[in-house]
Amino acid sequence: MTGGARLLLPDKQAQRQKLLDYLVGFQATWIAHIGRRAGLFAALAAAPEGLPVATLAERLGVAPRYLAVWCRAAYACEFLDYDPAHGYRLAPHMAALLLDPTDPLYLGGRLDFYVAIGEDFAVFADRLADGALFPRRAHRPELLHALQEMTKPDFQIMAEVVLPQAPEALARLEAGGRALDVGCGAGYGLVYFARRFPRATFVGVELDPSMLELARAAVAESGLGDRITVQAGDARDLPFDSAFDLVYLNVVLHETGGPEDYRRTLAGCYRALRPGGAIVVSEMPYPDDVTAYRSPVNRLLAGVQHHEALVGCGEITIEQLRQLLVAAGFQHVRRCDQPNPLRVMYLGTR
Repeated sequence: MTGGARLLLPDKQAQRQKLLDYLVGFQATWIAHIGRRAGLFAALAAAPEGLPVATLAERLGVAPRYLAVWCRAAYACEFLDYDPAHGYRLAPHMAALLLDPTDPLYLGGRLDFYVAIGEDFAVFADRLADGALFPRRAHRPELLHALQEMTKPDFQIMAEVVLPQAPEALARLEAGGRALDVGCGAGYGLVYFARRFPRATFVGVELDPSMLELARAAVAESGLGDRITVQAGDARDLPFDSAFDLVYLNVVLHETGGPEDYRRTLAGCYRALRPGGAIVVSEMPYPDDVTAYRSPVNRLLAGVQHHEALVGCGEITIEQLRQLLVAAGFQHVRRCDQPNPLRVMYLGTR
């Protein structure tokens, strides 16, 4: 076989195209991140009819030459549309997908996150050799911001889509019940739920001191401090007994350690609930079979695991999560219908 014939092998060309598609995706992630960070998408969202490059550059005070480069690339990636008479404008739905964290399908924070974990990919070969961790406190601050931004839509999904699948717990909150946010992070979920359920009261528990400080500041800024309490505590050692109508954990359980830590955390959540109360556990939907990792969503999750492993987090598959909830004593454990394919959400009751 000649060299020219080898170049024409269909399967080789197909594999080469996959690699090219990955390179384009890498570029597109950065192009979208630049558009968010520099306020380019936000400025175009405010001008739905479109703007020429010169006008957009003047409004934002940026270099027209570089802006023209970005606009062409964003158009190539289909983030923007182009009309010679009006200039560039956001493509349909991009304002919601890139800028609105209350939209269940929002991806802006996830784009920022994938840029931030470039640090992890950069050090992974060295850590592969020495087995050391790369804790989050050693990462740049942008990572924590991206993590917080990425999880914001989860709370709306919990409140508007998941809780209606647990009508008794929903009714209790609407009537003035109590809810516990385990691993409340910077407090966004607490504030969101308190606004959504204005008669209910909320307690957030957080182990990380820096996150605890951010959560307290968020509660103070919200003006809802009369209904929200934030306290230091370990998810594995919850001090509550029959105190809440709802307990929720948003991508927290896998961060508590390993299987024994998961069991301790869920046992404490069970004790914290009143009879008839509900638990909502949101996690990444890791598949139970390695052959499932070639789907688009699971490819993303396979990449995320480089970050999760380096910071010392565990992995919980979809079926393992169900089994953990059942073993903790929860009844009516079921996977919830919800719109985000990058999450799995389970409900259970005490």
